Amino acid sequence: MTNASVQITDWGALHRQSLTAEILRSGRRRATILACLFLFAACVYTFFAFTPGLFPPEFHARFRAQWPWMFTLYMAVTAYELGLRAGIDWLIAHRREPNDLHRFLNALIEISIPTVMMFMAVTLIGPRDALGSPAFLLYFFFILLSILQLDPRLCLFTGLVAALQNFLFAHFVIQRLADEAGSTISRTLPYHLSRSLILFVAGVVAALIAREILRQVERSLRTVQERDQAIRIFGQHVSPQIADKLLRQPMENIGELRHVCVMFLDIRNFSNFAAGARPEAVMAYLNVLFDFMIDTVNEHHGIVNKFLGDGFMAVFGAPVDDADQCVHAVDASLEILARLDRLNAAGEIHPTRVGIGLHTGEAVTGNVGSNQRKEYTIIGDVVNMASRIEQATKDYSARLRISDAVRQNLDGRLAVEDLGETTFKGQTHPARIFKIA
Repeated sequence: MTNASVQITDWGALHRQSLTAEILRSGRRRATILACLFLFAACVYTFFAFTPGLFPPEFHARFRAQWPWMFTLYMAVTAYELGLRAGIDWLIAHRREPNDLHRFLNALIEISIPTVMMFMAVTLIGPRDALGSPAFLLYFFFILLSILQLDPRLCLFTGLVAALQNFLFAHFVIQRLADEAGSTISRTLPYHLSRSLILFVAGVVAALIAREILRQVERSLRTVQERDQAIRIFGQHVSPQIADKLLRQPMENIGELRHVCVMFLDIRNFSNFAAGARPEAVMAYLNVLFDFMIDTVNEHHGIVNKFLGDGFMAVFGAPVDDADQCVHAVDASLEILARLDRLNAAGEIHPTRVGIGLHTGEAVTGNVGSNQRKEYTIIGDVVNMASRIEQATKDYSARLRISDAVRQNLDGRLAVEDLGETTFKGQTHPARIFKIA
């Protein structure tokens, strides 16, 4: 209904941007968790290293001797994850997409941390005990957290690398133990091959979970974007507030009682103008007028509910509550008249006069229609009364008339002219009417 240019939204690009942002936010949470984990591990290792009596003396001495190296490793990983988090924050702030090569390189670095720790355990507790090092369990932790990257490829990659590194570590240690007496199942390659296969299967399971979560995120984003798109498109035909209301409320909605202020606006002598002008000229003329009029109504918290050919009906106080609905309706009316005067004075439009009527009261708002088509409408005597008041502006050479109910809600902020009581068609009792302009 306006002269504003239509902006075409690339919904595919918007979907990709939203999905990328969600993946980055998930990656940021993952980096935060890992940083906190290794910071906690540094504190725990420090406690073990400097608290006597927790381990036999020879093991406590080893813990103490290895503390500088282990503490440095833990803090380095913590700093790395915090740096990664800062990098993700930068990508989010600048709306950049993460580089796949960097993501796989990061996955390789992170999944190698348990391997490094197990090699350090060889010198700390000996090769035999290192085969059962608790560091092995960290593989599962990294595989689990890889799900937060929402990329099944990274989950598979993490599981595969973990399996390979664990098997190579076991092969290295078993080779060193080959000359020692005694044999247990934990010192056989098939045993560690099975453990490595479990790591790979864990990566497969993580990939399946990541794919399902990714699909759910995509569905959620698509639903939100489709709803926003519907509101934007629907909002070109009705107010965006009404579009949002219709999309939110159930189709069987039977209406709700609201206190509203109704505005009727009519373009005077429009029929004479339309009879002597070409249809495209009439359409352009209406677009110029409705352009600023609709904007003015919206700016004052109202909505244009219906177009009536040479005018429209607007409502204040629905579908969104507005305690100052009468004030906003009067301010919108006065601004419309002022802007119309400026256009007339500048000769930018065909000489135009309008009549505006305002009335306030209770009305039922909601959907009316069939299963195939529904319309958000306002029903009540307040609508009929506002229409009658607008029509009566012709008889009083007035441009803006309001009911006594509207005047009482203005708290004397405007000077009004009392036009006395008038009996309108369809009304059993006379109504007191006031002129503002």
